[in-house]
Amino acid sequence: MNWISYYLGNHPRRVLLAVFCVLVPLFSYFLIYPLEIECDIRRGFANKHGHAVEELTKFSNFYNISVGGLEIWGVLARNKSTEDDLTINLKLLNEIDQIHQFVWNYTTEYKGEMIRFKDLSSEDINYVFNYYRKLLAIEWMPGVNLSYPLASAFGHSFYLGSQFFGVNNGQESKNGPIKTAKFVALWYMSKAETFEQKQKLQAVQLGIFKKSAEKPNNLSFDIEMFGDQVANSEMLRGTLTTVKLFFIGGCLMVAFMACTFTELTIFSKCMLIIGAIGSPLAATGACFAILGWVGHPFNSIMCITPFLILGIGVDDAFLLLNCWRREESKDKSAKEAQNQLARVIREISPSMAITSLTNTLAFGVGFLAPTPQMSSFCLGTALAIVLDFILEFLIFVPCMVLFYEKKPTTEIKDSKRDEAENMKEEKISFLSSNSFSWRSFTEKLLSIPGRTLVILLYLSIFTATYLGVARMETTFDPSKTFPSDSLLVDSLASFTSIQEEYSPINFLSNVPDLKNDKEVEIFDEMLHRLETREGCYGHSASHNMYRDYKEFLNYSKIEEKNYNHLEKFLKGRGMADIGTIKWHNEGNDTIVDLVNFVVVCQGRPSWSERAVNVEKTRQILVDYPQFNITLFDYDGTIYDLIITVKGELVKSLAITFTCMTIACFVIMPSFVAPTIASVATVSISFCLIGFLSIWGQNLDPVTMIDVIMAIGFSVDYSAHVCYHYYCAREEDLGSKQEVITRVLQAVGRPVIEASLTTLLCMAPLFVVPVYMIQSFAKTVTLVTSFGLLHGLFFLPVVLYFIPLNTSKHSLPSFTPSTQPLVALEEEEK
Repeated sequence: MNWISYYLGNHPRRVLLAVFCVLVPLFSYFLIYPLEIECDIRRGFANKHGHAVEELTKFSNFYNISVGGLEIWGVLARNKSTEDDLTINLKLLNEIDQIHQFVWNYTTEYKGEMIRFKDLSSEDINYVFNYYRKLLAIEWMPGVNLSYPLASAFGHSFYLGSQFFGVNNGQESKNGPIKTAKFVALWYMSKAETFEQKQKLQAVQLGIFKKSAEKPNNLSFDIEMFGDQVANSEMLRGTLTTVKLFFIGGCLMVAFMACTFTELTIFSKCMLIIGAIGSPLAATGACFAILGWVGHPFNSIMCITPFLILGIGVDDAFLLLNCWRREESKDKSAKEAQNQLARVIREISPSMAITSLTNTLAFGVGFLAPTPQMSSFCLGTALAIVLDFILEFLIFVPCMVLFYEKKPTTEIKDSKRDEAENMKEEKISFLSSNSFSWRSFTEKLLSIPGRTLVILLYLSIFTATYLGVARMETTFDPSKTFPSDSLLVDSLASFTSIQEEYSPINFLSNVPDLKNDKEVEIFDEMLHRLETREGCYGHSASHNMYRDYKEFLNYSKIEEKNYNHLEKFLKGRGMADIGTIKWHNEGNDTIVDLVNFVVVCQGRPSWSERAVNVEKTRQILVDYPQFNITLFDYDGTIYDLIITVKGELVKSLAITFTCMTIACFVIMPSFVAPTIASVATVSISFCLIGFLSIWGQNLDPVTMIDVIMAIGFSVDYSAHVCYHYYCAREEDLGSKQEVITRVLQAVGRPVIEASLTTLLCMAPLFVVPVYMIQSFAKTVTLVTSFGLLHGLFFLPVVLYFIPLNTSKHSLPSFTPSTQPLVALEEEEK
């Protein structure tokens, strides 16, 4: 630190020039390459270690699509009057088919190229709708029975519940011909494997979404649409709104700092504000540039990083500046003045190191999070924190050395002696008033009534926290990632209501050898267990080519027990090109590779209940390993998050607390200070979780990362207080009250200033109507508030009850350099 202080103090301009020369080529990345922000609600929040990723891989391979290229989305037809249902007739179905053809052949322009949805699609999966529409024209023919939910034609049965919802409402029975329906659904499976293909698909989906929002008058019904790419686009829109509000938050911070730096000249004030804000902004830009050069993708959540780093960086700037003020105000000799920067850095750098290290560790643990988007966000933030710690010394400290200049407070006198005496009196007055302010605060705080009020306040907060944690629900849904004012919210509500009636699960499985009766019996038993689970509709609601083929053999009176007639069966149903069963020929025999059958159940109202239901279904499959069966639910990645988020949170918290406690013990080699800092961190984090629940947050992946992030932030307040307590108790100050007064004099003002700037920076984010962004803003606001309460009220009371140590730990000795640490004015010139 002596060498660093010497170089920074003696060559501040050289340091700033060196930083500029390093940052400029690094930032050239943004000029050479376009900044592409990836948004993927479905896979960006997928648990990398969950079952759903493996299941998605197998399902995608079944349709020859890469894991990242599968998109399933839908279009709904509903009555223009939301209170009435659609009247199902051939005219209406032909009109809905026109919508299907419009979607299937939709063409739009992307970067000068005309693209068509049909070219991005894998399979037409609306065969049930098309089959029913064609049969409705000939329902008078013998052998055609279009009852609901199970219709039949020419010896083949098919389930209608996948495309018609809210059927025959208000009638005695929903069975029978379909007369009315709340919704008619069209489903689409797209193939978009590369980033460019996803952008093309997004252009197509956005075009269709805008058409649906226009509510065309030429249709007798309205259409609604929900797709992942539209949701990704809306998520990006919320992100861009956040970036715009970032500038507002920055302006509020600048205004607050301008009001705080009242004792400085206007030029000095401007330069120090530039240095205080420039350090974290340069760190964020350098972080993004480094990630860009190494090819790491950017996602929408990483747009929060500048807010975080700005809050951390400004905190450090306030600490350095406050210590510089105190050193500046002391009456000291010329030699002591030369070593002023060394004393500032020696006093503040350890607490800065603690906070930077613990924040880096917290986000380093967050990098291990199971969700790719959260993992990338934590990686970028951890790197930015390290860079900010370095740049605080390389940008802000040189600015402080060069440009710190106080306003003249006394008139210039002819006599130098009178001027020196006046300046001395001014410094003494400043010190006494500042000390009296914190000393008076400490006396009131540590008095019996003060301690009693603090204890009662903490107990009331703790009680509210416990109640909040107890009622916190584990859940997640896609609407948390895009703005609540989006038209997509209404569409998602309609699709959610459908899911409560129709919740299908795909199963990819080998089929039994029809000649092996035992194997067939076990397979049928497995199907029976899957189809009779709680809330399921039974075998009549299943789409199962295996069972249909067996019925075809019986209906056709074919005695051969094999799959050699499979091709004839599929052609007879008009489904030879429908990819629900994979087979190949070996000589004269037909071998079935995999069958994709669907079991339909009644959906659960909440996402957490659906997640539990899917997990129970997986347990059934474990009993039948011989068929190599796996399930696939398109929302399975979200369900995995809901199931695992609590365990992942506990594991991450344990690792984070352990790492940070070790870091505190290394930098503060005693027992009391790091222990109190760790306990305070646990307390702040616990209060945060409880009050997040009270504020309307659920336990989900977003909250998990917010809490891990908050652990690093919460250490800031306790570490600064405990480190200065660790230093103050080594001095012979006479009493506990004097020790705590010395601590508050050192950190009280910068902690308050840093907290207020952080709150001002976060305030604009509450305007963004995105759950994820508001969750972040709530987290930082609560951590700042509870950190301030702990730092100024709770911790001083706790430290008051701890006896001063009898055996002293010697602080590192400081030997002033023989060379001046801050160059004299003449030398600079």
